[in-house]
Amino acid sequence: MFTSVVQNGGPCSLRPPALETDTRKANIMKRFPVVSSLSVLPSLARAPRPFIRSLYLLFLCCLAGSLLAPASARAATRQNTIFLPLQINASTDREQLTVQADTILKEVLAGSDAFRRTFRLVNRAEAEKLIDYQGTWPPPVKALQAIGGTGADYVVAGSLTQLGRLRSIDLKVFDLLAPASPAYFFVEVKEGETLAQAVDKLAAQVLAHVGRQFLIARITPQGNVRIDSGAIRHQIKSKVGDIYEPARLQQDLKNVFKMGYFDDVRIKVIDTVKGKELIFAVKEKPLIGQVVITGAKELKEKTVRESISIMPNTIVNPHKVKEAAANIRALYKEEGFYNTTVKAEITAPKKGRVNVRFLIDEGSKVYIKEVRFVGNKSYKARKLKKVIQTSAKGIFSWFTDSGLLKQEVLDQDVARLTAYYYNLGYIEARVGQPEVVQKGNWLYITFNIFEGQRYRVGRITITGDLIEAESALLARLKLKDEEYLSRKILREDILRLTDYYSEKGYAYAEVNPAVSESGTEKRVDVTINISKGELVHFQRITISGNTRTRDRVIRRDLDIKEGGIFNSKALRTSHQKLYRLDFFEDIQITPEQTDDKTKMDVKVEVKEKPTGAFSIGAGYSSVDNVMLMAEISQNNFLGKGQRLAFDVNLSSTTNRYNISFTEPRVNDSKLLVAVNLYNWRKIFSDYTKDSTGGSLWLSHPIWEKWQGGLGYGYDNANLTDVSAAASQIIIDSADIHVTSYVLLGLTRDTRDSRLDPGKGSINSINVKYAGGPLGGDSAFTKTEVTSSWFFPFVKETTFHIKGSAGQLVRNPDGELPVFEKFYLGGINTIRGFSSNRISPVDPATGERIGGTRMWYTNIEWIFPLFEDAGLKGVVFFDAGNVYEDEWDLGRIKKSIGGGFRWASPMGPLRLEWGYVIGPEANEEQSNWDFSIGGSF
Repeated sequence: MFTSVVQNGGPCSLRPPALETDTRKANIMKRFPVVSSLSVLPSLARAPRPFIRSLYLLFLCCLAGSLLAPASARAATRQNTIFLPLQINASTDREQLTVQADTILKEVLAGSDAFRRTFRLVNRAEAEKLIDYQGTWPPPVKALQAIGGTGADYVVAGSLTQLGRLRSIDLKVFDLLAPASPAYFFVEVKEGETLAQAVDKLAAQVLAHVGRQFLIARITPQGNVRIDSGAIRHQIKSKVGDIYEPARLQQDLKNVFKMGYFDDVRIKVIDTVKGKELIFAVKEKPLIGQVVITGAKELKEKTVRESISIMPNTIVNPHKVKEAAANIRALYKEEGFYNTTVKAEITAPKKGRVNVRFLIDEGSKVYIKEVRFVGNKSYKARKLKKVIQTSAKGIFSWFTDSGLLKQEVLDQDVARLTAYYYNLGYIEARVGQPEVVQKGNWLYITFNIFEGQRYRVGRITITGDLIEAESALLARLKLKDEEYLSRKILREDILRLTDYYSEKGYAYAEVNPAVSESGTEKRVDVTINISKGELVHFQRITISGNTRTRDRVIRRDLDIKEGGIFNSKALRTSHQKLYRLDFFEDIQITPEQTDDKTKMDVKVEVKEKPTGAFSIGAGYSSVDNVMLMAEISQNNFLGKGQRLAFDVNLSSTTNRYNISFTEPRVNDSKLLVAVNLYNWRKIFSDYTKDSTGGSLWLSHPIWEKWQGGLGYGYDNANLTDVSAAASQIIIDSADIHVTSYVLLGLTRDTRDSRLDPGKGSINSINVKYAGGPLGGDSAFTKTEVTSSWFFPFVKETTFHIKGSAGQLVRNPDGELPVFEKFYLGGINTIRGFSSNRISPVDPATGERIGGTRMWYTNIEWIFPLFEDAGLKGVVFFDAGNVYEDEWDLGRIKKSIGGGFRWASPMGPLRLEWGYVIGPEANEEQSNWDFSIGGSF
């Protein structure tokens, strides 16, 4: 509840307070002359004694009531300040200004309750009888005291002066008990301000001086323990210094009560010498002890709690409790429980504490039975259902949540349908708010559609600032190739032109389309007006956020240069190139305007991520048993963008050590140099291979994203422990030690991410030539071609297809070692087969001796499982084989399978299982592959 104002400790109506002149005894005598003159009493002596006694007692009571009544009651009806008409000082139009000033002063002093109670305006005719307006101004004190002799405490005398267009008002307020020290108030009528506004401003200042009982001196909350006083004051619109207005205080009281934290709110009003002191006395509601939720079965209690704002140890607010119950119902409704009821109970187990309980009756899920369309004449419902996301319940609804009504999605469907029609030429199309009808445990959704007429594309013209021929600009538009007007394509064309101009340096170019409809011909002419603005240059490029990476490493990958012409395409490619460095987890390249519109600064902000990496892999095969692989690398060595890596591959049959160093930009050029040194040991069933060697690799961009490379390598291999029953090819390879070779490569990589690409491709061609003029024991030419493509697919999924093929030819002047041949199988080639298990065999020994021809393909569908956690699923089909001397596409190894890929805290994790289709007698039916990597 809330109550009225309490004044001086007792309840009262909101009324004007006591005046400060209660001690002015002279005024009391003047207001009650009967006290000073009792001449009326003898005339009463002749009346009968009982009557006289009664009348006399009645008179004394009335007199006492008048003298002893509260000051506020007596002052409430007394105007204690006399306001004299203004003296007018003007060289022209004085009479007109006098009438205007008198009228305004009268209206202002009568316009406020506080003004009316405090001020009494003497009309000019009466004032001129008492005071000489032509004499000294302000009038003498004696003249003012004579005017105030009627019971006033103050007299206000002032003047209005006009000098040209300048007006000023001067007021002096005389305290008749101390007239020697008047208060002075002054105001100039400013440009755009009316004379009435100036007078009102001065009257308020005078009121603050003579009528403090009408002003608020202090506002204080009282009784609040947990609610901050500032929060209460924020709800109180009355401020210190404002005029005391009871109606406004009543609204303030209601506002405080509406906060919902108080059982009772009262206002106490105390009169002070400075004005009114207002005390908002509140009684806080009790604290919440427990918040109990019962009946939540289909949804987790934690999920329900997250939808409410009711917390223990906070002040109970019935409004928020109701709001929380509504939120719970909305949460269940979002999950398809349209019949859910939520009852909120507030109990008080002990004083100052309450418990809040939400009793939930979930009911059963309500699914969409049918989605209907009304008004669709050009397109059938089957077509329109593919446009929207809201759908009826299907056989997989238990898994996909299809068939549940989600209001947000339903609203978006309205926009989807509208855009669908707009993009097909129906520019008058309208889609109303869907109707949702519940019948039992089913929902029926109806979309009301107005299609209108379909409009064809008419004439397209480009006007304004053309930086090249109109025909050339028109050639960039897609809309001209459309039969019907598509707003989507029109928007894309506008963006295309805007971007083209910005690529040419016109950063502020504006492209505005205008369409004119021909109702009779049902076509739309489009006029595109271009305003190119100023030619803009890049001024200063600043880089921040790089604590490790050196500035030059970032600058050399920017396609924008200080002093160069503004180019939006260069900004985008710069972002892509920095992102592909894989040094940063966030990159922001922001153009910033300068005071000169022809100059623009660029701010490059990066957030570095760990560039040191380790990877750990594990696998199992019947040949190598358990295999362990590890790599440790630093991809931004010393912040120079260099890469230093060391990797180890260990198993019961393999020991492999490798160290490499890569400088991607020699002297900030585009030349890449890589050095690699290794020591390998591999134990095969019939021999052991030890090899030591190294390579030098040079690479440089050739054209756009194509990278060309040239390298030289040297390998010294020794085959030991050769079994006497080994294949002759293996025995012959024991005499082949040194391989001296050159490597030619060509690569194009457009993937949006190296670790988890969603679009783009990587393509490569490599040719390895050994022997001949290079020397060594080996002589062969080995060619490999690989192409891997990633395509965005439906619902944030990715379709991936990879193909690889290779051919090996022995050169006439040397030998071809067995370890240079092709082998397939494992997580990176054909899954389901163990690593290197796909290979031709020696008919005499059954030994796997590799092949000179190989190919394989991977077809994958990658889909998110738990997107926030970075967990994805994959299903795949792999195929390929390795052949000896001739291609034989009639023999193909195939497998299918699936697995998981997780961007784990330890790094990328792959766990995949492959099932071999039609395995041969010596092949396994299936195989698991596993790998994991991490960063530091």
